[in-house]
Amino acid sequence: MAILVIDDEKELRETLKNALEMEGYDVITAENGFVGLMLAQEKKPDLILLDISMPVMDGFTVLFKLKQNPITREIPVVILTGQYVDEENLERGFNLGAIEYLYKPIRLTELTARVKSVLRMRSIENEMKKIQMMTERFFVNQIKELFSSVKGVIEMITSSEDVRDELKVLLLENYNKMKKWFELIDYFTHLNDISAEIHRIETKVFDVNSLIKETSEKVKEKFSEVDFEFNLGREALIKGDESWVGIGFKILFEAMAEAMSLGGKIQIVQVTRAGGDGRFVFITVYDETKKLPSDVAKVLFNPYLVSVSEYKPNYNLFAMNVFHRIIEMNGGTVVVEPSEFPSGNKFIIRFYAA
Repeated sequence: MAILVIDDEKELRETLKNALEMEGYDVITAENGFVGLMLAQEKKPDLILLDISMPVMDGFTVLFKLKQNPITREIPVVILTGQYVDEENLERGFNLGAIEYLYKPIRLTELTARVKSVLRMRSIENEMKKIQMMTERFFVNQIKELFSSVKGVIEMITSSEDVRDELKVLLLENYNKMKKWFELIDYFTHLNDISAEIHRIETKVFDVNSLIKETSEKVKEKFSEVDFEFNLGREALIKGDESWVGIGFKILFEAMAEAMSLGGKIQIVQVTRAGGDGRFVFITVYDETKKLPSDVAKVLFNPYLVSVSEYKPNYNLFAMNVFHRIIEMNGGTVVVEPSEFPSGNKFIIRFYAA
């Protein structure tokens, strides 16, 4: 198991590193919060020991950013702090997502005991997650078996010469919808396996602009009535699983095309900007479907919350949920807002620039 130590005191970093390596852990160190954030995203350690008082970026800011990032938010964080931390800061750390405090000067016996306890609980949580994912897989497979039977009946009926053409058209429309749902269910099941660490994604640096163009061309073949318009930068390098990111954009574009049943335009704008904690690639995708109310746009990726609303979006909510999970799995975030144009909505997708 890997542990990341983020502390500006070189001597303490080395002491903690030596003590934890003697217990069999792999230890990575960072001299400030900014470096720690980058290493946390790159190495994905099993535990982070985080100092509060540091130059460049203090520990509370690091903790906030760790918990905002889909790649790092599940990593448990133990705060390292002075002996006389006040209650307000103590509460602040727990509210931001820390699970333990260790007071300086750190006793190495206490350190190793706390680390073992936290990692043991993380291991139990991961096992419970795997059980939950396997249970979901079981029920999904049962549903797929049922749909397979229905699919076979539709194929048999539509191949018969005794069935009217009108009925065949109706059956084929539903057959194609079923195929789409089978595809989404397969993606959903695979994403669950990745979350449960049964499978892993393959990350590399690639140009997301080229991927978007390739994906849109494939979607255009299926939805010829939909036009694509691009306003992309020269090159937008991100780090992730290129295959899965492509699937994510394919799902989004197809969901938009289906929502624009009479056709329309999908506009894609990409810019790269520098921020306080790095450079980001922003991809904004506009469509021309029915404009979402702001409160629905905020919860679009939660099918339960949207389904209980009186307003019913044109989008396939299951497809939107799968798209969102794929983007987050690759370190991205998505915000949905009603478009500033007379119709449609915009999806603002953000990745860390490689």
